[in-house]
Amino acid sequence: MKICILTIATNKYIQFVERLYNDIEKNFLDGHEINCLLLTDHEVETSDNVRVHYIDHEPWPMPTLKRYNYFLKEKDFILEHDYCFYLDADMRIDAPVGDEILGDLVGTMHPYQSLMSSHNQSFDRNPESLAYVPYDQETVTYYAGGFNGGRTDKFMEMSETIASRVNHDLGRGVVALWHDESHMNRYFIDNPPTLSLNPNYCFAEEFIGAENYPYTEPKIIALKKNHNELRS
Repeated sequence: MKICILTIATNKYIQFVERLYNDIEKNFLDGHEINCLLLTDHEVETSDNVRVHYIDHEPWPMPTLKRYNYFLKEKDFILEHDYCFYLDADMRIDAPVGDEILGDLVGTMHPYQSLMSSHNQSFDRNPESLAYVPYDQETVTYYAGGFNGGRTDKFMEMSETIASRVNHDLGRGVVALWHDESHMNRYFIDNPPTLSLNPNYCFAEEFIGAENYPYTEPKIIALKKNHNELRS
């Protein structure tokens, strides 16, 4: 099958891409045809399986908030594939990730938010945003924005909806609490993922070796970093 990997790396985040792509080649969906779509503001070398779409770098949080708008600009290319997955640039793939992640619509449980009660999870509680989740809304879990995907038609359907909601919010001067992740979680409440991956697939690096943490076999690791320095 053909798999498309989506990654955004503007400004200083470009430093993570080479390592991520090496990890993908070594550990991600072996046996399938993998093509990477990199959305960046940098001039980078391409290869037969790396396509680059140039975007302008904007102040935080616009590079992540607008991710679904960016994906729509490459809709035709993405739909040439059977599945697509979004990976944050600052991820490390430490163990083989195989066909167990293939599903129609795939979400990954947040490494710490998913362990909280739904009342305490960081859904957007602002009724002015289309990402709004009221406290009495029934939810299953809170999903991480760093790794998600599915069949390309299902993923692009989600992208269309979230991009429209983000643009509507921005037109009224509203930014959701956790940006695109808030909108994704709202979407997943209304359209539950057919496959929910546990936090081993978006494992916070600072939790490696932590006592009493219930997940102990990290596959995809969100690297510990200085967010303010990277976003400056």
